[in-house]
Amino acid sequence: MDPEQFDAASLPPNAERRFKELFFDGSKAKILGDSEQSKIKFLEALNVNPNSSTVKFELARIYAEEGNLTTAIEYAGDASRKDPGNIWYAEFLGQLYAEAGKIDDSVRIFRNILTNNPNQYDYYFHLASLLLAQGRYDDAMKVYQDLENLVGISDEVSSQRQLIYMERGDFENALIEIDKLIETNPEEVRYRGMKAELFEKTDRQKEALEIYNVMLEMEPDNGLVLLSLYEINKRDGQDEEAFQYINRAFLSPELSIDVKVNIILNLMNTPGFKKDATQAIDLGKSLELTHPTDAKSYAIQGDVYYNKGMFEESRYKFRQAIAIDPNRPPIWQQVLTIDSQLSDFESMSRESAAAQELFPEQPIFYLFGGIAELSQKKYDDAISTLTTGKNLVVDNSSLQAQFSASLGDAYHEIGNSAKSDEHYELSLKLEPNNPVVLNNYAYYLANRNEKLEKAEQMAKKANDLQPNEASFQDTYGWVLFKRNNLQNALFWIEEALKNGAANDPDVLDHHGDVLYNLKRYPDAVRSWQAAIEAGGNRSELDKKINSQTIGE
Repeated sequence: MDPEQFDAASLPPNAERRFKELFFDGSKAKILGDSEQSKIKFLEALNVNPNSSTVKFELARIYAEEGNLTTAIEYAGDASRKDPGNIWYAEFLGQLYAEAGKIDDSVRIFRNILTNNPNQYDYYFHLASLLLAQGRYDDAMKVYQDLENLVGISDEVSSQRQLIYMERGDFENALIEIDKLIETNPEEVRYRGMKAELFEKTDRQKEALEIYNVMLEMEPDNGLVLLSLYEINKRDGQDEEAFQYINRAFLSPELSIDVKVNIILNLMNTPGFKKDATQAIDLGKSLELTHPTDAKSYAIQGDVYYNKGMFEESRYKFRQAIAIDPNRPPIWQQVLTIDSQLSDFESMSRESAAAQELFPEQPIFYLFGGIAELSQKKYDDAISTLTTGKNLVVDNSSLQAQFSASLGDAYHEIGNSAKSDEHYELSLKLEPNNPVVLNNYAYYLANRNEKLEKAEQMAKKANDLQPNEASFQDTYGWVLFKRNNLQNALFWIEEALKNGAANDPDVLDHHGDVLYNLKRYPDAVRSWQAAIEAGGNRSELDKKINSQTIGE
């Protein structure tokens, strides 16, 4: 900005030069973000030239940014009075008054701007907004009428007047405003949509439906119209017709995929989804037809199938999603979760390795990989993978506990009891109420005949935390057996048999051992024989049966 434009030229040469230096120093400090230094320089410049409206304006802006509205208004007012023709000064002053809650003063300023600049259309909207803030609806309507007299019927003006009528409950005049727009622009479907929405708001559903049908004739693939028709028919109990409209909406490329995905998510949250997911599945297929290259089309189908317990179908869709967009860690995690649920550890190992390559800093994929290797009896590989992942965990005690628990399992399998116990202890320190870790640790201690009192406490706690879990009941019974608490041991192991372990060879074997020690020899033999039939170790069990002694 040239200081010549704000009375610098009227100063003596030395004062003019000094004024320009201070002004530019203030401007430079402002650009550099040093508002305090900028303010100091502008105040010094104002001492040199007290009549400079530009410096006063700049000071007003600085004080406004500081929240000092009183001083900002003082300087902005001086600037505007000094240069009454400057519309920017006047506008800023009007904004400051409004921000300070002095609405009448702000209205006065904007009215004055429009008096001198009737073709500055934006200020009509400023003024009307201020009047509406005061509840002065009639005055605001007059401002909009003045603007319409200048520019003719316009979308923005009619929309604002419609909103005012709606606010006042004057629906008939609101409809008149919309009809004016339709008459002016009969091919604009959007205006008819505004009218239909107004009919819906005023419970004139039949008239709204008629308009939506007209709109659909005009634009057969208009997704928003199809959605509106779906909602009306659904509300009226016309489920079959409603589905036809929603399916057409999903086949419309004009409706965004995000809107469609949200509709499917809402369907998944309805009470009847678990019983019948047909609509969600069919809409997912339509979504895929319309958006075949968008990963969301497949990911949402994966969610639908997963929530229905259709894990194979779910995994297939999630795999399609990551084939299109592999840079989505949550989808990789979902695939790996399903691998685990399907006990497909070969796929779990392969896909976790691919995820680790894509996301080398995300520990969760090492956890899946380590668990897969553990399940495939690749114990050394599992330890290596789990250790790498564990070292990547930051501020996540739950995930750290899961790594430690899995490492405890892995070290147990290679016979390193010290390392196994160390990791179980760490896992339980982080998550003392994890029933699986409590159970596993207790079971391994019992098998080693070590720390049996501690094992009993952990096994009991696991059952308290997760009652009626057969494997936990068996562990508790086995620990009690090792502590020679035979009657209680028998009770808990038989509870396990009742709760789903009737064909588990290990539980049947334990049952036989307890019965044998209770001197119920025929019953013990029957349990060992059942263990053989269930797939237990025949040679070890035959030894027990033949000698009626417990194998070591």
